[in-house]
Amino acid sequence: MADIHELSHVPGDDGPGDSVRRPDPDAPAIAVRDLHKSFGDVEVLKGIDFHVDHGQVVCVIGPSGSGKSTLLRCVNRLEEPSSGQILVEGIDITDPETNLDAVRARIGMVFQQFNLFPHMTVLRNLTIAQQRSLKRDRAEADRIARANLAKVGLADREDAYPAHLSGGQQQRVAIARALSMEPDMMLFDEPTSALDPELVGDVSRS
Repeated sequence: MADIHELSHVPGDDGPGDSVRRPDPDAPAIAVRDLHKSFGDVEVLKGIDFHVDHGQVVCVIGPSGSGKSTLLRCVNRLEEPSSGQILVEGIDITDPETNLDAVRARIGMVFQQFNLFPHMTVLRNLTIAQQRSLKRDRAEADRIARANLAKVGLADREDAYPAHLSGGQQQRVAIARALSMEPDMMLFDEPTSALDPELVGDVSRS
């Protein structure tokens, strides 16, 4: 199982359910309590407990197959936990009555596989969610997208399609796309694994 660095155990709560539906400014950004996840007979996550405060940067370190990606995917319910509780800004996202889409709108995620739309240009990959989910107009979405492309060194590639980019460039587009949604928190699944060494520092700072 992966080692979790700079994470603290979260005290127990009053019960398994949580009726809170609005973000609690005094709650941790993320709190995970006794999280278990199994695939068939294989238990990948075994009673994980931690919390992450607002503004805190936390790294999960472990060998391939130890459950790092599974943990991240559970945090925004892309993977369904077998048991346990996950709270995002005080909202229990394991509660079936929680508006999961509303919570996810505040969580950015960069996937290992990038998950770019292959039939859309780089710029459009960055603007479509802004327009559909955040209801920004095209001009504002374009402005924010271009600013984030510049941060990751791809200002000159906005008209390219993903197939015409290197793996490192696709990864930087995925990072810029997540930043363009201006989330409260970000989940990165090996965000710099496909980058040249000289770009890692620049992308990390952005």
